[in-house]
Amino acid sequence: MIAGILIGRFLPAIPEFLTRFEYAQVSIPIAVLIWLMIYPMMMKVDFTSLKDVGKDPKGLYVTWVVNWLIKPFTMFGIAAFFFYVVFSAFIPPELAKDYLAGAVILGAAPCTAMVFVWSHLT
Repeated sequence: MIAGILIGRFLPAIPEFLTRFEYAQVSIPIAVLIWLMIYPMMMKVDFTSLKDVGKDPKGLYVTWVVNWLIKPFTMFGIAAFFFYVVFSAFIPPELAKDYLAGAVILGAAPCTAMVFVWSHLT
């Protein structure tokens, strides 16, 4: 991250050049780097164990309950507190509403690392 900040600050031609490589509003260099980050974690997934997932589904149930019944509502409460109480002097109510919606969606969407951790635990 530090290298990226320094490149952006002192060598702005590099980010300008990389912005040319975009398809459907997706940065191809960023997509490649994300893939390189995720690939090693994917190699740890045991796809042969998928056939046995129904034999002991407790891990799936815990994951579903946490992801769909707990996290979105917890995120709503936390985000509402910060957007409407703590930072109410800095964020207009209309914008806070948009931020709140984004926070709930973000809270409901598990990150890749969390998916692999839950997969390993189940």
